Amino acid sequence: MLKTLDSALALLTRFTVQEPTWGVRELAKATGIHYAVVHRALATFAASGFLRQDSAGRYSLGLRLFELGQVAHRTFAPSDVVQPALDALAQTSGETVFLSLLDGTDAVCTDMAQSQHQLRFSIESGQRFALVAGAHAKAILAFQSDEFRAGVYQQARLANSAEIEDQLTKVRADGWCHTREEAAATVAGLAVPLWSRDRRNVVGSLGIAGPVQRLEGEAIPRLIEALKKTRETIEPVVGLTS
Repeated sequence: MLKTLDSALALLTRFTVQEPTWGVRELAKATGIHYAVVHRALATFAASGFLRQDSAGRYSLGLRLFELGQVAHRTFAPSDVVQPALDALAQTSGETVFLSLLDGTDAVCTDMAQSQHQLRFSIESGQRFALVAGAHAKAILAFQSDEFRAGVYQQARLANSAEIEDQLTKVRADGWCHTREEAAATVAGLAVPLWSRDRRNVVGSLGIAGPVQRLEGEAIPRLIEALKKTRETIEPVVGLTS
């Protein structure tokens, strides 16, 4: 029964902005689910108002899903997803973890979880920072437009931006950033960019920071993978916090 339910729910996830309508045969072919199973599932969803069928026999999302979406919108708090994810990452990494969102030509730390080590990097929610120093900053800046970056350099009064541009080229190629003693002495940082839900813009970053000696060598691949895994959890809702 659960397998049948999983298959039926998987069919619903195929209805997207890019592909809002489906015919039975078309959906069966796309999913590899037998035609009879697809036909029965879509008919059941339509009977309950979760889908609707047009005169050509094609299905689209129904008003019942819209109603449930309104309930979710009114009762869902992004922090219910973000904070537990940050807490878990701080626990597994042993370091301070923080979420930052782009605000104008700066960024702001909106959520964080502290390391349990006595020697640790400290940052406060609401703390604003420039985009020219630190992994958490450069993971954002690297993916902004040339014009935006030039404005940031001018605001920071950088006489020569060539060095930082070389660093940002590497960040774009790698998809993550690692810095040492840029934002604070004896502190290293790792960060990954956070993309908007349409994947067009980087709107923030997810970072880990701690003493240089703990964010070096073999620790880096492990922590980057942990960051990416946590990003998968928080990225879908991060737009709701901005």
